[in-house]
Amino acid sequence: MNIPLFPMGIWGEKDPKGMPSHLFFGSRRLDYSTAQRADISKQNFSVCPRHWYVDATFVCRDCNGEFIFFASEQRFWYEDRHFWIDSLPTRCISCRKEQRTRLNLRKRYDALIATALGACPAETKKEIVAIINELEAAEDDIPEKMKQSRSVLYAQLAKAAS
Repeated sequence: MNIPLFPMGIWGEKDPKGMPSHLFFGSRRLDYSTAQRADISKQNFSVCPRHWYVDATFVCRDCNGEFIFFASEQRFWYEDRHFWIDSLPTRCISCRKEQRTRLNLRKRYDALIATALGACPAETKKEIVAIINELEAAEDDIPEKMKQSRSVLYAQLAKAAS
């Protein structure tokens, strides 16, 4: 009698239900009816490729809402963007956009703050104050140094206006 060692293929090669569970760690549900065959030659993996993409439901770490990591989005992540196949989203799309906005504001702040505290146009100082205010509104709390910089900028703007 010849019993196959891996009846579903290695790592789910022949059947998406045979994929290792760590590829969808933390998911609430997997919808195997949406399975799409992956092109493993375009993936970054060390041992175990992702032979299939299936819609997976996760919980956002910021808003706690459920979101679906669609099979088509997985193909984009792993084949076009070349993310490691073990990487998974932790935030829903809207929370990812909010985080990206905050990161871009922080980068803009970091790039301008030294100049703004020195001799520069009032418009640059106003831009930094607006960035600090927007970050504070988005994050509820900002570093004390940022609050101090805002106070200095307000004082400089008031002095220039008088």
